[in-house]
Amino acid sequence: MYYATKRNNNSTRVVGLVAVVVINAVVFWALASGFGASVIHELTNTEVVIIEQPEDIEEEPPPPPPVDVDLPPPPPQVILPDFTFDVPPSENAIKQVEQVREPVKQNVAPPPPPRPTIATRPKPGRRFEKPEYPAASIRAQEEGDVVVSACVDEQGRMSQVKIIKSSGFPRLDEATLKGLPRTRLDPAKGTDGKPIAMCNPPYQFTMEWNLEEAR
Repeated sequence: MYYATKRNNNSTRVVGLVAVVVINAVVFWALASGFGASVIHELTNTEVVIIEQPEDIEEEPPPPPPVDVDLPPPPPQVILPDFTFDVPPSENAIKQVEQVREPVKQNVAPPPPPRPTIATRPKPGRRFEKPEYPAASIRAQEEGDVVVSACVDEQGRMSQVKIIKSSGFPRLDEATLKGLPRTRLDPAKGTDGKPIAMCNPPYQFTMEWNLEEAR
């Protein structure tokens, strides 16, 4: 069996070599006879035609359609009326009005009456009662003079009594301030002999506190 296989392989080789030799001989013959040269010349002279294919140009898309927007109606037109201005009056008319104008009445206070002239000043009279001497001041042996200022009306009553000079003892000063408004003086009199009030300037009065009069 091995012998048969080897024999077949040798036969195959022989056949292949024969085929190669035949092919080479045909090629050589073609080259020698000029048939191969004509084939090569035809192949070399073949024109190459380039077919240009048109490029596809992309067209821009069309713009979108306009959008309808509801706009408000226009405002109504206002027509202004024609104004007519009055003609200013003449200068003569202004003067006539000024002449007819009534004078403005001003409330002027009447002048104060003249101050009466004092003929006699107030003084202690029969209606004058001296204030009571404080008992504590008698025991303490307190005495002195108190100078006061006061307003005296037409009846001789004293008001707004103020101490100008103290006696030096508070009990005597207090008794003066309380006692004088309770008594009366003879009022001041004018040149016509009638009683008049005296307050500006006020009347000055001296109250004497004497222990001998208190005993």
